[in-house]
Order: sequence, then C-alpha cells, then structure tokens
Amino acid sequence: MKLIKGEIISNKKIGEDLFKMTVFSPYIIKNSIPGQFVNIKCSSGNTIDPLLRRPFSIHDLEPDFKVFSILYVLKGIGTEYLSKLNAGDILDFAGPLGNGIDTTEKENKNFLLIGGGIGIAPLYFLAKKLVSEEKNVFFAAGFKNNNFLLFEKNLQVLKISYEIYSEDGTHGKKGLVTDLLYERTDEFKNYEVICCGPVQMYKVLQNIFALKNIKAKAFFEEIMACGIGVCKGCVMKFKNGKDSYEYRTVCKDGPIFDLMEVIFD
Repeated sequence: MKLIKGEIISNKKIGEDLFKMTVFSPYIIKNSIPGQFVNIKCSSGNTIDPLLRRPFSIHDLEPDFKVFSILYVLKGIGTEYLSKLNAGDILDFAGPLGNGIDTTEKENKNFLLIGGGIGIAPLYFLAKKLVSEEKNVFFAAGFKNNNFLLFEKNLQVLKISYEIYSEDGTHGKKGLVTDLLYERTDEFKNYEVICCGPVQMYKVLQNIFALKNIKAKAFFEEIMACGIGVCKGCVMKFKNGKDSYEYRTVCKDGPIFDLMEVIFD
C-alpha cells in the first residue's frame, strides 16, 4: 500500500446518482487483485471536511491503458465532492488496501457471484479475472430498479451466464436476487460462492446456505479511519468456536470474510 496521486481520465454519470470514475495509475494496475480497495481523499487542498478518506472497491482494471475504475453512488459529502471532479483533475488516494482473492490458487472451476446494488462493483473485477483464467462464472445481480441498466452490457461482453432481478420489475426479473437461491440452490452446490451487497441480503443468504450446508465468502464495508487496521474503527463480530466470538477489522483482516462466521447483532 502507498499514497498515490493519479490523473482522472473520466468521471461519468451512468445512472441516477451512479458514477463511474476512471483513474490513471500504473501502480494500482501492477499491484491489485480482485477484492482490494482504495481509500480516497474527498476534499481539496487543505480542506479537512470530510476528514476521513472514503473506501471504494476497485471495480475494473484496464492494463493496456494503465487505468483502474471505481463505481460510486452519490449519497453524502464525500461522493458529492467526487462527482464534481473532471477529467484531468488529480485524485489523492491510498491503495491497494485489504486482502483480495488470489484467483490463481482456486482449484474450483465453478463460481457463483451474487451482487446486490452497488455490491456489484468489486464482483465485476473478480468475474473478469476468473473469465481470463477460463473459469465458469454465473453472475446473479439484484437492484431496486433499472439504475444499473448499463451494467448488463459488461456481463454480456464477458460472455458469462447471468441473471438480473429488480424489485420493481424494470430490469430483468421482478423480485430479489435471493429468489434465485430459493429456486435453484441445488444447481450451485458445487460452485464457490462469493457475494457482495447489503446486510439484509447477507442475512437471507446465511439462512439459505445454512440449510443447504453451502459455504460462501462475502465482501463487507464499514466506516473507516486509517484503512490499515490501527484505529480499530471498522471492527465486526465473528464466531470463534462454538460459544465464543471475536472482533476483526474490515480494512486489514477483510474486506472478504466467511459469510457463515459473521454475527449480525
């Protein structure tokens, strides 16, 4: 991990309050693997509001152009600042942070990726890497509406099997992405499952997988300060044996954990 400044190549609105930012950074290209993130300074000059950097998953790498991208939803002072940046502006960030997924060590050839909302961001980077290694990938994505409509084109480019759900029925099937698991759980028993989405989605998946004895990994996010595990500001609770528990930091120990070990209080 190192502090870096990179030139913004593009910062486009691709949906309602949904943006994709592309940044030039040979260092991130060389040193990143799926699942890692960057911690971005969301203020200019000597301004300290907001004080804390904001973590964003690495959404995609384009090695030929030495650029990486993030997806973000406009929902606060930090993302509002990002949305006003233009091509040619310099982005101040730290990365890559966290423990990613070394896909080269994966013996399983079949992968089920489950994304809810902006949770599709790190899963696309992972899917792209798995496809390059000739793995079999099924991508299940769920959204509230058709705000992520353009994302489907990315899945089509990868030429993988996928299913899309939306709560209002305006994109793909009407319903929740977890409906797929209720209907077709046995079909994915021999798949390695990796998911990213809201806590409510994780709670439902935990129950489904527990009944079917299926293991799953999940990406988590918490409000972070240091981003390197020193301040302990992003701890989560996990099972540690039958009747005990422990706390782990999302930034240093994660952001990927065994979903079945997470304790949702």
